[in-house]
Amino acid sequence: MIELNTKYVFHIPLCKWENDELVPIDIDGLLDDLIAEFSRKGFEGFYLTRSKAYYKSRRFDEILMVMFADCDEPEGIFAEWFRANNNVLGQEAFAWEMGNSLFIEDLSG
Repeated sequence: MIELNTKYVFHIPLCKWENDELVPIDIDGLLDDLIAEFSRKGFEGFYLTRSKAYYKSRRFDEILMVMFADCDEPEGIFAEWFRANNNVLGQEAFAWEMGNSLFIEDLSG
């Protein structure tokens, strides 16, 4: 029996705030790159769920990527991918959950 004892939820935005409005992000290629990187590192099982998110009185769509693992490597893969692609994602912060905690990393400064 295999036990993967840490649950991760990675928050992937589908919109960015630009010129005082929500603008859709062309996420397909970027998401494929993230999935390929997880797969390359041996993380091949996860769930993708579309969700409504709320931030600063804005409602927008996002994808929640749910993954179970027995190490902390997934969070580093996600953080590196997010920072490398924030020129397209256009976010001021990004978030992921690990276990019962939510982590938010500020990208604004």
